[in-house]
Amino acid sequence: MRTIPTCTLQAARRATLRHQGLLKGAYFGQGKQAVVRAIDALGYLQIDTISVVDRSHHHILKTRISNYTPELLTQLQAVDRQVFEYWSHAAAYLPIQDYRYYLPMMHGFGAQRSHDKALTQAILQRIAGEGPLQSKDFEQQRDRQSNGWWDWKPAKHALEYLFLSGQLMINERLGFAKVYDLTERILPSWIDTRMPSVTEWARFSLLKSLKAMGIGTLADLTYARATVRRFTAPDFLPDYAAALQQLLDEGEACAVDVEGETWYALPGLFEPTRTQLDHSQVQCLSPFDNLVINRKRILRLFNFDYQLECYVPAAKRRYGYFCLPLLWGDQLLGRMDCKAERKTGVLRIRHLQIESQHVLTDALISALERGIQRLAEGLLCTRIAVETTTPTQLRQAIKLQSSH
Repeated sequence: MRTIPTCTLQAARRATLRHQGLLKGAYFGQGKQAVVRAIDALGYLQIDTISVVDRSHHHILKTRISNYTPELLTQLQAVDRQVFEYWSHAAAYLPIQDYRYYLPMMHGFGAQRSHDKALTQAILQRIAGEGPLQSKDFEQQRDRQSNGWWDWKPAKHALEYLFLSGQLMINERLGFAKVYDLTERILPSWIDTRMPSVTEWARFSLLKSLKAMGIGTLADLTYARATVRRFTAPDFLPDYAAALQQLLDEGEACAVDVEGETWYALPGLFEPTRTQLDHSQVQCLSPFDNLVINRKRILRLFNFDYQLECYVPAAKRRYGYFCLPLLWGDQLLGRMDCKAERKTGVLRIRHLQIESQHVLTDALISALERGIQRLAEGLLCTRIAVETTTPTQLRQAIKLQSSH
């Protein structure tokens, strides 16, 4: 039997952080092209409606790109057409070059979901004639051509149907509101629109996951693909195990023994590098960050049990409504339940918790201060209010400055 290389859990953890752009600063560079590189490397950038601290897509990019601003993402979508929106693990920004691999979901959704054909046709005709529109443009407005009334709620559902079935794309967002336009007016002409086979899709999916994670089990690599089953036709059944074996046979992936368990990685993953851990500041991650989205994987890699508790009944919450995981070097060492109070410019930290196995050294406290300060500045908060800490002595040790 062929012997496979071995890897420590620590090496696997650092490989994951490197591929996620979190092992050292400026991994993806700066500016607009850094945003393109980050989204391509991560595979998807989750969009979420919760803005207790920051919109998830902005938060995830701010963590990795020091000069990121929301305008960069807006330009990449609305002007440069280098990213588009669709469903991946959840609603997400995706690399435009990956468009064809979402066609099975679009076609499957369109074929299986019922819809009001007259209404969707009327919406398509109106957008074709008037240009990009938001859902509010269909809110109880007199349609002069048909002398009828637009009913906003059915129209909103119809817009989502047309979007998820691929007939409309999101041209841009104004604030957080979607602006829809015809796919043919948005999709660049050079994009490959051939329908991938189920085998091609499985191969694409595994390679994107390997690129994003660096290393993982087959369950890790396919964790974020459950949406495929929700959207695609019943006979679209990716055989991930067979696709993985093909990648192994072709040398595009390799098996690795991680403490007695078989994981998979891209070739050359563990070639010597001079990358040193960045302990200069703690990273306050988004709860929707690609690194922490798989609870079982993070528990195994970091010995850190993380769950976003805003969906947990209040009485059952252990840490708080909206806790940010705290990354220091290659360790997830705690959580910070906080809220950006934008009207008053206050970043309110309800509970800052460092797990008991971590010693509150001067280096850790200094890094924590810098990380929280950077988060506050990125949110345009001029004051930081800390309510509770665990351990309690952290409350007195940490010094946070207000800006004016």
